[in-house]
Amino acid sequence: MQNKFKRLAIISDCVHKFDTDGAAVTENHIYCKQMQALASAFQHTTVCCPFEKNIANDVTSKYTLGSMEFIPLPNVGGNSIKDKLAVLRAIPSWIRAFRKANASSDIVYMRFPNNLSIPGFFYFYFKKAKTFAQYTGTWEDYKTEPHTYRFQKWLLKKYFKGPVWVYAYELKNDGHLFMGISPSYTSQEWDDETGNVQQRIELYQNRKIEKPVFITVGALVANKNQRFILEAFKLLYEKSFSFCLYIVGAGPLMKEYNEFIKKNNLNKCVILAGKKTSAELQALYRQSHFIVQAPLAEGFGKVPIEGFFHGLLPFLNNVALAKNMTGNNERGFIFSAGDPAKLAGLIHEVMNDQSILPAMVANGRQYAKLFTIENWVNNYLGIINYYFD
Repeated sequence: MQNKFKRLAIISDCVHKFDTDGAAVTENHIYCKQMQALASAFQHTTVCCPFEKNIANDVTSKYTLGSMEFIPLPNVGGNSIKDKLAVLRAIPSWIRAFRKANASSDIVYMRFPNNLSIPGFFYFYFKKAKTFAQYTGTWEDYKTEPHTYRFQKWLLKKYFKGPVWVYAYELKNDGHLFMGISPSYTSQEWDDETGNVQQRIELYQNRKIEKPVFITVGALVANKNQRFILEAFKLLYEKSFSFCLYIVGAGPLMKEYNEFIKKNNLNKCVILAGKKTSAELQALYRQSHFIVQAPLAEGFGKVPIEGFFHGLLPFLNNVALAKNMTGNNERGFIFSAGDPAKLAGLIHEVMNDQSILPAMVANGRQYAKLFTIENWVNNYLGIINYYFD
């Protein structure tokens, strides 16, 4: 798609590092893929984002697009007084980065919510820069939502002078708000997986799954709620239900979950897989049958869409876009993360009627084709070029 804008600036809180060769890398593999795809539509892209020290064993993705340059910022944030003071000390460096980004671009892409984007909003607002934004958190208000998140949503709704993409299907008549997605795969990758998914469908048509393999992906933090999943699968194990569960991700709750697995004798059927590269994660998707995600709050869940690409069906906690993703049980299943026994019962119910699986897999695949990286980039370009015409 033709783009009248030539120079892009990206303001983001995604943490980056420099590898031993001095190249920018990040542990957020999908972010790296998305930003390089978007930057490919511009002659030059400047990225303002926090950097931290690289660790030898980190699982990272490298930026290979030569037209991208990075302005490193201090990695600050947190809830303590010390953390808040560090944020205040970082503001002058943020302003210098905003000034450089504004000078080197003709349009600015801001990713909310984060501390960096609050002063960024006001800087580019008063500079009258052309801007567009993505709110990557939960657009609907929720009980434990930080006040700064609601403040940023209010700014985006009322005062942001550019198009804003949000993770919501139903929007009020706000001419600058658009439904957003967060893609993981290209159209070519969708095509490349077609044969594997067709084999999966044929297998489901001809024989029953005797030992289903489940996978859940996300940081091991309270909001992702893997503890609820473990409680449900503990009940399945106690009823002699044969399964395998991969928990992919790392975080502060790793030790707690490892102790839970050992205490309840789940070692042989639950695997704490840690962080994975994109290729390693795809390999796990291909050997799994179902996704299970139980977040307490969610913006746009990339994991179910990634599962659809590979022919997996999701079990999703009923938050945010879960009902839309599953198509009201046309391509997945909904539960409420209150009673683990209900999730365990739902899994039993599905495994007792596997005749529904082939059609659901095919439905999920077609749905996933809407969420390619190319569609995401073209949607951005089409709207910003029209909006600022």
